Amino acid sequence: MAGWLFSYIMPALKGLMQEEHLFYGTVSHAAIPSIFGGSNIPFFDKTIFQINGDDQANFILYASEDMLNNMAEWYSFASRDAGDIPLEISASRIDNKTFIVHSLASTDGEMDFDTLVIDYQVYNAFIGCAIVLALALVSVILFILWIVKKRK
Repeated sequence: MAGWLFSYIMPALKGLMQEEHLFYGTVSHAAIPSIFGGSNIPFFDKTIFQINGDDQANFILYASEDMLNNMAEWYSFASRDAGDIPLEISASRIDNKTFIVHSLASTDGEMDFDTLVIDYQVYNAFIGCAIVLALALVSVILFILWIVKKRK
């Protein structure tokens, strides 16, 4: 379970340790993959998009359902004119083709670094790491108890 949970958290954690890049453009493709379909579970629901027709760069936006609903007031990936609205995207590269979005802005609104990264990504990554650590500790304790009981 720990590896499974870390596989969802790791891209966001790697993004925190990388240099940020600034991009300008319009969304040419967007997808919202989810293993639970709108579960609102941190790091499971994400929006993956490309800008300016460049299929060699994928941007991943980790945001809660509430954040996306607030963002829908000024930008929605599903709207008909989504590809016409210019965006300013601050993102960190985590591999050759993938960037983690740290802030997103248009002329009508923005999702800033503190809200997106500090209040959402860092907070939920801390909770996820705490869960993994607690599960590992419980596993070690149960293993030790099993060894002690087996020796008796």
